[in-house]
Amino acid sequence: MFDALDERWWRAGSSLNWWDCALAEPPSWLPAPEPARAWLMRHPKPLTAALALIRSHRTCETSQLNALDPRLPGDARARLWMSMAACRLIDLGFPLRVDGRTAFGPHAAWMGVRLPVHREISPELPRLGLSAVEIADIGPGPLRGARQYDRHNLIATGLAVKARSDGWLTAGEAWCRFDRICADPLMGGGGPDLALIGERDLVCVELTASMGQTLEDKFRRWDRVLAHRACDRVSVVWLAAGRGPDNREILKRLGGLCDGRPRQHAADAADWMGRIACVDGWEPEPGSPVADDAWMRRDMTRLGRVYGMPAAGDWRLPERLAGRWIG
Repeated sequence: MFDALDERWWRAGSSLNWWDCALAEPPSWLPAPEPARAWLMRHPKPLTAALALIRSHRTCETSQLNALDPRLPGDARARLWMSMAACRLIDLGFPLRVDGRTAFGPHAAWMGVRLPVHREISPELPRLGLSAVEIADIGPGPLRGARQYDRHNLIATGLAVKARSDGWLTAGEAWCRFDRICADPLMGGGGPDLALIGERDLVCVELTASMGQTLEDKFRRWDRVLAHRACDRVSVVWLAAGRGPDNREILKRLGGLCDGRPRQHAADAADWMGRIACVDGWEPEPGSPVADDAWMRRDMTRLGRVYGMPAAGDWRLPERLAGRWIG
């Protein structure tokens, strides 16, 4: 799988070379829109699964998406990704080359995907045959690209893959809002980069690649969140995700800020790709988490009996309600 911590991809900067579907002309290697639309209409499940995961994690690489959901192809040249781009549902990103030459196309070393940053795709989805329930399952809010830090988001997605393999349920940045974590609209819309959902505990992950003046403010905000009555089982792990020798100083700074904060811990992002443990010895365990898939299935079954449709309990229900993933 693609490793976002591999420094060779970021020698020319921490951003990707993006093909913006709202602004750029389609390259020759994309299929024509009409055949692409017809293909997507015949394959709604991988389409909605891809859009939901991309929305959740902001920026993803195709092999990461395959690791999160094996129904999605890891090959950047796969029909799914090319059809979604041809229908202008996603932007495509490629690594920048230090020699200044353009590495552009699915034949490049790897390919990132994101929701379009300059257009809203919600109006397009009913035209592809998706139901209102399927569209809602992609996630709340506008379906367009949000705050993008490519290296940052790709590392977080890789950490989600690692956590899934260890038994955690995960939720990406788009789902990790303070008002949802606390079940309190007054807590605001910010939040961590990733959440690990265990049988008993919720571990919120914050990636840090610099030591800006706002770092202490972020710690104080988490102090307020962790003091909320709904967060007695929530912990925060601050992962140092800097580049080169700077990362040691970042980790040292994070460790100092975590001192005296019993539910805030520091670790190195690269170390977490191998073993989920913190520098103070704290090592969270997932237990046996189970996604709650019963609430809507019960309601659909009941309505099916009322209206004479006994199979309604399984009718096109989103994959998340079958316990496959959270977000």
